[in-house]
Amino acid sequence: MLRTSRYVYFIGVVVLFTLIFYLVPRLQQPSPSQQQKGSVQQQQHSPATPQNYGQQYNDGQAPTRYFSWLPHGEFAEQHEAFRNAIRIAYETKRIMVAPKLRLGHPYPWQPFEQLKQRYEAQDKKVLRELCRSGREDWRTQLEPCDTLDEWMEISWSSLFNLRALEEEFGVRVMEWPNPAIPVDQGVVVDPMSYAANGSSIEHGAIVMQPAEPLTSPLKKYLSSDDLIALDAPFIQFGALSSAARYRTRHSKGQSALRRALNSRLFVTPDQLRPLSYAADQISQALGGRSRYSALHLNLRQQLERSEHSPQKVMEASVMEIFGDIPINQAVSAAMLVQPSRLADMVNQTGSPELLDACVEYRNTIDKRYPIYYLVNDVTNDPKTQLDLFGPLYRSFPCVFSKQDLMQWGRLNKDWAAEIKEEEAGGDPKDTTKYEDVLAPILDILVASRAYSFFEIPQTGLTRFMAWQPKQ
Repeated sequence: MLRTSRYVYFIGVVVLFTLIFYLVPRLQQPSPSQQQKGSVQQQQHSPATPQNYGQQYNDGQAPTRYFSWLPHGEFAEQHEAFRNAIRIAYETKRIMVAPKLRLGHPYPWQPFEQLKQRYEAQDKKVLRELCRSGREDWRTQLEPCDTLDEWMEISWSSLFNLRALEEEFGVRVMEWPNPAIPVDQGVVVDPMSYAANGSSIEHGAIVMQPAEPLTSPLKKYLSSDDLIALDAPFIQFGALSSAARYRTRHSKGQSALRRALNSRLFVTPDQLRPLSYAADQISQALGGRSRYSALHLNLRQQLERSEHSPQKVMEASVMEIFGDIPINQAVSAAMLVQPSRLADMVNQTGSPELLDACVEYRNTIDKRYPIYYLVNDVTNDPKTQLDLFGPLYRSFPCVFSKQDLMQWGRLNKDWAAEIKEEEAGGDPKDTTKYEDVLAPILDILVASRAYSFFEIPQTGLTRFMAWQPKQ
């Protein structure tokens, strides 16, 4: 009896393990409908890394939907809008359609309809005809004829390497104008202009559409889910310069994209050969790469608002420079110049001999001695306004401007001639002042070759310059 019980017990254990071995895996296997559902959820919520995003392209799943936006502001604001567009393109798998970069006479943020009208008014061919005929038109009210030669539009791909965005992250960029873009199938989305778009920034608050025209952006934003849910073939956004208004997921892919945008992708406008050549000329004249510093002084508003004399304003800026520059440069600038050719010329202002003496002194006596490339928003030739710039020259004798280098033959005066020929297309009616309009981009390239960059007071340009690759 005992032996029979043991036999039955043994048979029972074998049967139990057999059932576990065969049935449990089958119970865990999802049905075909569950498999399909799980696949969709993974496709919707799993962040695409640069590698598998590129695989989607190889599998023929390239996006066929588009979006664009309306630009405004200085270069740094327009660049920030483009960066945000890159994030949105990566998140939504849409093709971004980039408006051109406007240089000169920027205009501020406006509600969507006004911003759209400003952008439509920028057609220079139409404006030139209107200005030539003297006809009254809404376009010339927004873009006056007397400033027509003081601004231009240029494609981003002329300045930046946009191909790398697609090669590394699958972000495809098209530029206006392009007949392939289905603008007739588009919808307008702008959380800063329309209360119906997006969610309130303030938790629990309800943002109502004001009856009066907007004077500041609405406190609304679009989440990642909102952006992905937009289903129209073409989305026309308003301003994209605020990253907080268009939120994307904190995925591995977005993190990798952010790191690239903060260090090496879309950070240096070096694709236009004449601009890069001019920057090299300036850099070489100042001693070579990393042998000088770039100093940008935004003085106009300070002078307009200050109750003090121009010299007092500059003295305050000089003190701020001493506080910001590396300690080794500050010490060298504060000490007496050692016996040298520079010591004999230190009280002079603005001469090619002084420039050569400064470079020689830094190369042979004191490698920490500061040489500055000066950019300001008051005058092209600061050495002619010593009532304002005198304190700067007394504290830092080796300060030179772009105008100095052109006067002394160290920079070609017509450095933008080739760009004008390309952009104007041989149109003799194009009288745009290309050297003046493109100067901010040239100054950025010169600063990117410098040892350090200082801006007083700081603007978005300081943040942009922090992303430049280290030499």
